[in-house]
This record gives sequence, C-alpha cells and structure tokens, in this order.
Amino acid sequence: MAFAAALLVTGIGVVTAPISSAAPYKNCSEARANGDTNIPSSSDKYGPHLDRDRDGVGCES
Repeated sequence: MAFAAALLVTGIGVVTAPISSAAPYKNCSEARANGDTNIPSSSDKYGPHLDRDRDGVGCES
C-alpha cells in the first residue's frame, strides 16, 4: 500500500507518448489550402520536394 501511495505522490510509472511531429505537405497546393507559404526548412511541414530553387524555403509566395 505504501508503495502504491509513493507512486501516486512521485508520479513514477506515468508515461506519456511523445508528441508526433507534423508530416511535410504533399505539395504546395495542399500547403496553400492550409494558409502556409514560405515554409522554412526547419519546419516539420517542409520537404525538399516543396523547395523548387533549393534555398531552404518551400512553397514560396
């Protein structure tokens, strides 16, 4: 019983799943439909297939 109480108090045993990151858009039409343009390469929504000139910015407006 004391062990169960210790688990409750300390929060041991509570595991949460990591938040999944967004997948890159399939194409720029999909991105624009969601209001996204000029997507930086640091974004989870960026994919190299969205970057025509390979400057690190996808779906440029």
